[in-house]
Amino acid sequence: MKKICIVLVGMLLLSLVGPAIAADDDSDISKLRVEGEGKVRVAPDMATVVLGVESRSTSAAEAVSENARLMNQTINALLEAGINESQMQTSRFSLTTMPQDDLLRDDATQEPPVFLATNQVTVKLDNPDGVGQVLDAAVSAGSNSIQEVKFGLKDPTPQNDEAMTNAIKDAQRKAQVAASAAGLDLGRILEMTVGYGYVMEASRSYSYAMAPTPIQPGEMEVSASVNLVYEIL
Repeated sequence: MKKICIVLVGMLLLSLVGPAIAADDDSDISKLRVEGEGKVRVAPDMATVVLGVESRSTSAAEAVSENARLMNQTINALLEAGINESQMQTSRFSLTTMPQDDLLRDDATQEPPVFLATNQVTVKLDNPDGVGQVLDAAVSAGSNSIQEVKFGLKDPTPQNDEAMTNAIKDAQRKAQVAASAAGLDLGRILEMTVGYGYVMEASRSYSYAMAPTPIQPGEMEVSASVNLVYEIL
C-alpha cells in the first residue's frame, strides 16, 4: 500500500511541473525581428595633432644633433603659442639608416649610409580652433613632419544616449509599421541588442601657403544601433 501512495504522489508532482516547463518554452512563439539606427551630429570639442622633425645626415651624430635643435625650437614655439607641457607628449623617437641602392657606382664604391633621425610629439588641444595656430607655430620653428590631425569628443556619453534613444524609437516604428501592414499585433519584447560607435565624416585640410593654416573641424557623427525581437500575438 505504501508503494502505491509513493507512485501516486510522484505522478501528481510531474503533472504540476509539466505545465510550467511548457510555459517557459517559447519555440512556438511567432517573432518579429527589427533593426533600428540612430544618429546625432555634433561639433568636436577636442583635437589631436601629431607633428615632429626629420633630419638626415651621413653622420648619425649630426642627424641626431640637428634633430634635437629643431625639435627644441618647435617645443619652445608651442609653449609660446600657449600650449602647456602637459598637453605635449613624445610619441616617437628613432634613428635609422635610409635604404641604399645595392648596385655599386661606376667608381666601384658604395654611397655612404644616410641616417634618418625622427622625433614626433603628440599635442592634445581642448579647443579644435587652435589647430591652425599650432601647425603654424611648429612649422615656423622648424617642424617638417605633420603626421596626423584628428578631432574628437571629450565625453560622448550624452550623444551616445541620444543616439541610442533614436535607434530604439526607429526600431519600434519599424516594428509597428511591419505588424500593421501584416495585420498583426505586437506583444512583449523578447530580446534587445544594442551597439555604440561614432565616426568622423568631415575632411581635414591644411596648407602652408598662408597663415594661419586653415583647418575645418567639421562635425562628428555619433551613431547607435539596436536589434529588437518582438512577440507577435
